[in-house]
Amino acid sequence: MKMRLVSIGLVVSAVLMLAMWIAAQQRQDSVARMIAQPDPAATDPADPDPAAAATPEARANQGRLAFERQARAFVRDAPGLDDTTRMARARALSQDIDRREQNRELSGDEAMMMRVGLIQVAVKDPRERVVQIREVIDRHTQQTAARQRALLAQQQRDAKLKDYKAQEARIVSEVLAMQSYPNGMSREDYLRQRLQDARDTINRTPAPAPVSTP
Repeated sequence: MKMRLVSIGLVVSAVLMLAMWIAAQQRQDSVARMIAQPDPAATDPADPDPAAAATPEARANQGRLAFERQARAFVRDAPGLDDTTRMARARALSQDIDRREQNRELSGDEAMMMRVGLIQVAVKDPRERVVQIREVIDRHTQQTAARQRALLAQQQRDAKLKDYKAQEARIVSEVLAMQSYPNGMSREDYLRQRLQDARDTINRTPAPAPVSTP
């Protein structure tokens, strides 16, 4: 039984790696087609408007175009580079991918696919390539799970806050309509106690369990 589970795990890993390799190859083919196209920045004879070029949107677009040119150049030059230069340029592009993902210029899936494509170009040893791609996939899986947990926690907090606000409005309305308050309390003290009780009750309420998918 144990050997069967191990075999199944290896098959799943192999299928996943093959899918990622195919996707990376498709991305490389796309980049290769981009290389064959003229660089828009080099073929556009019109002088840019200095004011328009200084806007955040224009600077972001210029940065994206520069990144794409660097990626095209790396894919083009990689076969002829020595190991030290090739890996140095790959690390620089990888850091740029990290930065763009953090700035939400790339989604997590896009960044992962770009890292896989970068490994395919930069890493020559097949076994090391597989190891690095698996690390990228594992890290992406863990980060995705962490983001989902954080999103669920935020949704639960928002649901509790919405519940409390609804109770708060009802309690305030009830207290303001009362003519006297228990135990000789002032209106302010009674209102404060009722609101605190409502907060305590909501905080003790367990969050709903996430729905698991088969």
